[in-house]
Amino acid sequence: MKKSIKAALYSTLIFPGAGLWWLKRYGLAASFILPALAISAYVLRATMATAYLLSDQIVEGSLPLEVMALTRAVLQSAQQLTLNLSGVIWLFILCWGLSVAVSYLAGDQLDKANR
Repeated sequence: MKKSIKAALYSTLIFPGAGLWWLKRYGLAASFILPALAISAYVLRATMATAYLLSDQIVEGSLPLEVMALTRAVLQSAQQLTLNLSGVIWLFILCWGLSVAVSYLAGDQLDKANR
């Protein structure tokens, strides 16, 4: 399998920058891995804050321990969280897509050099 295809697959299926790391382009890989990790941590932190908020409401008694009430609260919180994080999520998707493209191009350069 060509290095360009393998690098693009690594960046697609594993994590942004993984293909560049495999190609030993560590600096370029870090330019995708670090922002993707930061965005992932931010989204995880926001998600956990929402979960803690809901659990605090359950403990306080302001959110009844009924299936339908909990379902409505979780869905409403998830919708609000998605709206709040939509820009960040698009940034992550952009980072991932660019990582795949750059991995393919870097691998293609190596494939051409090895011919």
